[in-house]
Amino acid sequence: MVLSMDELMEISKIRSETGYEARILQYIEDRLEDLGVEYERMPVDEERYNIIVNPDEKFMVNAHVDTVGDYFPPEVEGTILWGRGVMDDKAGVLIILKLIEEFRDKLPVSYVFFVDEEEEGKGSKKYAEKYAHDFAITLEPTSLRVCTAEAGSLELEFEFWGEAMHGSCAEEDKNAIWQGIKFLNSLKRLKFLKAEHNLLGKPAINVEMFDGGDYILAVPESAKALVDFVYLPGQTAVEIIDEVNRLSRKYNANHMIYDLSPPFEISPRKRRVKEFLKYADLGGFRSWSDAQNLVEKGTPTVVFGPGELRYAHTKDEHVDMRDVKKAYEILKKVLKDWTRG
Repeated sequence: MVLSMDELMEISKIRSETGYEARILQYIEDRLEDLGVEYERMPVDEERYNIIVNPDEKFMVNAHVDTVGDYFPPEVEGTILWGRGVMDDKAGVLIILKLIEEFRDKLPVSYVFFVDEEEEGKGSKKYAEKYAHDFAITLEPTSLRVCTAEAGSLELEFEFWGEAMHGSCAEEDKNAIWQGIKFLNSLKRLKFLKAEHNLLGKPAINVEMFDGGDYILAVPESAKALVDFVYLPGQTAVEIIDEVNRLSRKYNANHMIYDLSPPFEISPRKRRVKEFLKYADLGGFRSWSDAQNLVEKGTPTVVFGPGELRYAHTKDEHVDMRDVKKAYEILKKVLKDWTRG
């Protein structure tokens, strides 16, 4: 079975920003119907649904169909395809479609296409409430590493307060933006950042958004920031929030939890992981994925796929078709091994 650049290009041209997945879902259903493959829709909300093939099998492979915004169309450069969603996660969608096409009923495997991964993870959460498996693979860009650990994410929205006044009368200690800058800089001293994980590396802090003031000559009364705390298995959000609270009081900052996704880790000594590691190296995944919802409900899951995570969600998103084909060949071998015994 040959995976072609043309097929990935075709799928990547279909816009499917989170909340607007209808066209890609229809495409997948058309492909399945052409193959004579039965599937079911699992409603996630009023308009969106997961697509499920063979839901009751021991093993499961999944990909998400939605992408982040700021769409830009795919372009080919040699063996590289550039474009929004080409690796996150249209390559995963193509891989699953080709697995279904090649094996039909020959492999007792469940295949699932999730909606809403890029925002709230509603698709995988709904699925995990009904179905569980002996083992699962979530397709994401991992540089072809088998990731048995996933970092957690704690997003906090901060608000900083100062005193409004004319810009020519600016006082640094009463300027909300300066207070915010000082506070954010002080986060670098948090103790949780000193930890390290053998697969995930060190924790991190990412300022995703900072907003305050406008274009008039005035000192802003308030400013806001959205900060993501990337943390490791063995660490807790409560510990991080306790540290943040002590700093917040010093800098007159308020905060609320914007999002929370705990980390997870499964043992690389598990039988199914060891069988996977015959074909790929061990690694860790530093972002949230649908795997977290599956693991939380009892399905051991690894994250695996082509592409480098660092380029996802950026204007430089791309994937090498040679890696997509490698991922496909590895998955074929792994699934065959799993279903033999």
